[in-house]
Amino acid sequence: MIGSKSVRKSPVQLLLSTAVIAGSVVGAWFVIESSKVTEVYLVTRGDLASGTALSEENLETAELALFARGGQYLQEGELPLGSYLTRTISAGEVIPKSAVTTQVLDDYSNIVLTPSVEISSAITPGSKVSVWASPALDYQSFGEPTIAALDVEVVQVKEPEGGFASAAKSVEIRVPIASIQSILRAIANRDAIALMASSVSLGN
Repeated sequence: MIGSKSVRKSPVQLLLSTAVIAGSVVGAWFVIESSKVTEVYLVTRGDLASGTALSEENLETAELALFARGGQYLQEGELPLGSYLTRTISAGEVIPKSAVTTQVLDDYSNIVLTPSVEISSAITPGSKVSVWASPALDYQSFGEPTIAALDVEVVQVKEPEGGFASAAKSVEIRVPIASIQSILRAIANRDAIALMASSVSLGN
């Protein structure tokens, strides 16, 4: 029976093996890191509804690796002067160039109102709501509700200011010009106003 002999590597062989392994690790790390090409993009600080003017107050920057899709989004320094959103963008999202315009939005106007009925927690910036108004008949009675505006967009929900915890929230809505008159009439007549969520467009 022939006895087996243990094979021992010389110090030179061990050094070469270690160098090969280290080189492989470094090479793999370099390939991974070189593929992480990041650029600085503009992202939203919070939920922004369509029609929102873009500025440093509602935007921030983030380093992202978007690869081939990067050219579709606004990078730092690319925001055109007088830019507006043409659709809602959720908080923390990069801004598609296709969702930005510098045209004057003459077909819409923003109105702030305080609904008589407490708004649902489902109503947030970007929500589509219908505005209902019940005409005031006297101090405590109201007539049948009618729709003052259909499927308008919520721009902002404003908490009551000061120490009036029981005060109602105000809502800023983006309204087509054609619907402004009916809403202003309801506000002026002190009608009972309610908002009903019809859909939520954020993230779509």
